[in-house]
Amino acid sequence: MKQIKNIQLLAAIRKVLQDLRAETALTQDAIITDIFDSKNVTINLARIETGTGNISPSTLFLLCEYYKISISNFFKRVEEVDKKLKITDKK
Repeated sequence: MKQIKNIQLLAAIRKVLQDLRAETALTQDAIITDIFDSKNVTINLARIETGTGNISPSTLFLLCEYYKISISNFFKRVEEVDKKLKITDKK
């Protein structure tokens, strides 16, 4: 089965993750080490931030936990990055 890949959405997610990391002033390696030390989980943050792969919901949740941002606030930031991703109720 072919994997769905929304390039526009992944680009906005990538931008928000890069912004969150910049706000912490940490390197990718520091974050990867922190997550591994606390959760015993390895993530490939470089692939996520460069957009060379899809990000799983579980990995996204893990990163939101790390950055102390709710999933809903994360996606609000995604919508701010790319207004075309905002879905409006057309009732």
